[in-house]
Amino acid sequence: MLKKLSDYEKTLQCLVAEGRPLSADQLQSVATRIGFFQHERLAHELVMILFAVLSVGGVFFFVAFPEIPIFCLDVLFFALLVPYIKHYYGLENGVQRLQDLYAQLENL
Repeated sequence: MLKKLSDYEKTLQCLVAEGRPLSADQLQSVATRIGFFQHERLAHELVMILFAVLSVGGVFFFVAFPEIPIFCLDVLFFALLVPYIKHYYGLENGVQRLQDLYAQLENL
């Protein structure tokens, strides 16, 4: 998904660099694509929050019942949380850059 977002961002940057105004239909198409990326961002945000809650809850559970399987589960949750945070960070910043490019396209 980050590659698609990056490719689309490059496309919009080229359109801004050309300085050619877009029609209302083309602007609506850009807004729709940005909406799809926003939806993807929301889905990953919810999954990231779930893993963060599971990670913190797992730590509390491990403190209450210190057993090896619980510790292993905690390590797994944290191991999955880190890539989700990285992926969400990329989506969040990418969508914000797309919104800035959209505003520039509107002003052409």
